Amino acid sequence: SKKKAEAASRTAPLSTSFLGDIMSEKKVSLKKLVKPWPESDKTEFGFEDVVRGQYGGCKFVAKDGLSLNRTVITHLVSSMGKNIMEGKSIINISLPVTIFEPRSFLQRMTDHWAFAPLYLNKAAMAKDPVERFKWAIAFMISGLHNGCRQKKPFNPILGETFQATYPDGTEIFLEQVSHHPPVSQYELLGPNGTWKLCGFNEYRASFRPNGVVGGQYGPNKIEFQDGTVIEYTMPQVTVSGMVIGDWLFYWTGTTTFVDRKNNITAEITFDPDAANSVISYATSFFSAKSPCDYFKGSLKKDGKEICPIEGCWLAKLKFQEKVYWRIRQYLPFTPTELEKTLPSHATKREDLVALLQGNVELSQTEKKRLEEKQRADRKLRKEHGPKKDGH
Repeated sequence: SKKKAEAASRTAPLSTSFLGDIMSEKKVSLKKLVKPWPESDKTEFGFEDVVRGQYGGCKFVAKDGLSLNRTVITHLVSSMGKNIMEGKSIINISLPVTIFEPRSFLQRMTDHWAFAPLYLNKAAMAKDPVERFKWAIAFMISGLHNGCRQKKPFNPILGETFQATYPDGTEIFLEQVSHHPPVSQYELLGPNGTWKLCGFNEYRASFRPNGVVGGQYGPNKIEFQDGTVIEYTMPQVTVSGMVIGDWLFYWTGTTTFVDRKNNITAEITFDPDAANSVISYATSFFSAKSPCDYFKGSLKKDGKEICPIEGCWLAKLKFQEKVYWRIRQYLPFTPTELEKTLPSHATKREDLVALLQGNVELSQTEKKRLEEKQRADRKLRKEHGPKKDGH
């Protein structure tokens, strides 16, 4: 049937000549797609009130002298006191919408893929497996600075979705598949089926003295038409200065990349001079160490190192002194929502829409209503649904 034929064409490997034609087209189109960083933009990373810290990392600058995190603490203390006086529970206090941006976390996830149309298309073009592997690493590194945002996104509701496209034709699909623990599933389909990025992430965070350490846990896979699959992990996030000191955001820990078909691996350590990232920042005042946004690692083929990896996720990425990515070189790509979307589409949320329209009071009311509805739904699933973990 026609549908079966179309499905087969999407999954069958492309012929060498046809693949070459597609790549030639992509080489031309990439030049038309990328836009140089405008000289008029004087920000360090493209965001207002974010600068590089003295010892590395993204430093958030509060205009009114009070960081958003400390605003939250003040709100929580006030709300707890009010609830206690009224005899209400203090467990489910709703955070103030003033600390949120009018986007869902599903939308925020696309920030990390802002250069997929450039670097994943370059990876798909590469004929040499090692070169392709390098471009895949450049893709991941290029999106790390995009996580430096002061305001937090709205937590996704179970079943919430987001659909969009990039200018090169890449299709983006996301869905919140679990509420407790929070798990987001995603799939990006590159133009002409030349690559696919897919996986899911479970988000975990734990408090530390004066900060939070968290991360995205789950598989991240980049699949190419010739059968190559590159799997990678994400580094951990550290936010310090939540109570005292500079409010900093930086990446820590170790990431790995694996291409089993071609026996290529890479391991990259962020803030390599530190055994513990939170402690490292405190001790950096008294010791000579590389900035906390520095990283280094090595790329191996058949178990043997073939080139070192080093750089700074707020500056550049180098393989054997050759630069593969540099900040402020190109503008990030912005996803465009589909015209027809599901009722569960993130931008249709009442709290998000109200905040986008500037109605803070209505946004706060709708946010609380949705949170209470989600808790009630979870209770019903627990009582009457399948007996299994998650959701």
